[in-house]
Parts: sequence; C-alpha cells; structure tokens
Amino acid sequence: MPYFYNTKKMKRGLAGKSYSTSEGVWVEGDRVLFGLITMPAGTGAHPHRHPNEQFLYILQGKIESTIGGRKQVSGPGDIHHITANTLHGGRVVSREDLIFVTAKDGSWGIEGTPEGEALGGLITAKAKKSIAAKYKKVAAGLKKKPATKAKKKIKKKAAKKKTAARKKTAARGKR
Repeated sequence: MPYFYNTKKMKRGLAGKSYSTSEGVWVEGDRVLFGLITMPAGTGAHPHRHPNEQFLYILQGKIESTIGGRKQVSGPGDIHHITANTLHGGRVVSREDLIFVTAKDGSWGIEGTPEGEALGGLITAKAKKSIAAKYKKVAAGLKKKPATKAKKKIKKKAAKKKTAARKKTAARGKR
C-alpha cells in the first residue's frame, strides 16, 4: 500500500450514489477511511445512516445539515461529528460547491444506507442544469433494494472487514 497519494491523480468516485451527490477521492486504511469530497451547489444528500462514525471538515461552501434531528448551516472551518447510526443529510446552500474532508471508521466503507423512498442524490431547483442531468442519470441507473436486503448486505460486509482486521492484528502480534 502506498504512503503518499496525489488527490488530483486519483480516480474520483461517487460516495453514496443511492442518496447523495457527493463525489471525490478517498483512501481506505486498516481502520480509517479518509477522503476529499465535493458536493455540487444546489444538490445534497437525502437522509441516511451508517454504522460507522464520521467526521467532516468543511473547506469551501455552505451546507444546511440535519444530524440527529438538529439543523444547522455550516461553512469553512466547521466540523461535523456524526455518531454511528445517526440519521443525517443536508443540502448545499451556497452558490459555490461544498468541498470537505471526511474521516470515517474504515470497517464499513464510504456508503451508508438511505432512509425513505428517495433514490439518488438530492437535487434542488438551484442546481445547474448539467449537474441535475448528471445525477438524475445516476439515479435512473439505480434499482431500489428492499431495506432488509441492503441492511443484510451491509452487515455481511462489516463482518468480513472485522474478521480481516482481527487476522491482521493477530498476525502483527505473532511477529
């Protein structure tokens, strides 16, 4: 595994395409996932949750977020702490894109589980037409999965990651 990463050369990916327009680059270590993410102006993330704790540090733009029922507008220099399994979502309220750094417990991965019937990222009337079209196309390619199936898949993935982490820890202890 490399020790140095150039975010400008890394392949960008969608970080929660079933509920968000977040897109960026991230690195998954043994225990931490760390990324640089962009959310276009006029878009956002529908309410979702994940079993891993997450931190966001906002570099650019403003977002109106709801975390655990509490609503707030945040901007550059603000930090969000989202505890495990807490329902959260938000929308970019600035004219510029939201850019943030994220750190998550790596045992779960980047994507959470959407809450409700929304499919695809949140797109407001303020989104540029080209941006809205891009994310509507992403949403059109998604199929709604029954919540129980999605949750079982997530639990299975988490169990595999925990087993792999335990094996690595055990191997380090034998050295």
